[in-house]
Amino acid sequence: MLKPAGPFIVGLNEDAQKQFGALDNSVRERIKKRLQKLEINHDVRTLIGRPDVWVSEIGDYRIYYLIDAAAKIKTVFFVGDHKEYERRYEKMFGKR
Repeated sequence: MLKPAGPFIVGLNEDAQKQFGALDNSVRERIKKRLQKLEINHDVRTLIGRPDVWVSEIGDYRIYYLIDAAAKIKTVFFVGDHKEYERRYEKMFGKR
């Protein structure tokens, strides 16, 4: 988990930790900054047909996360590029 700077704690599940670790350093830094921003705010977009799954866009990269508002926790379960995002979406939720 990241050290909380805001009202939410942002954590990555095991898969997201592996995906995050596999990114090159420059991309990892950009995503780390976004994760820090998610401690304070969340994005305005959810997945189509999945209002419980939030999406954050960082250039060609995407983050999927869930929000537990009562516990003030955001759990990231996907970090990757847009192409992998599309494949993962179809695998998890079916075609749009």
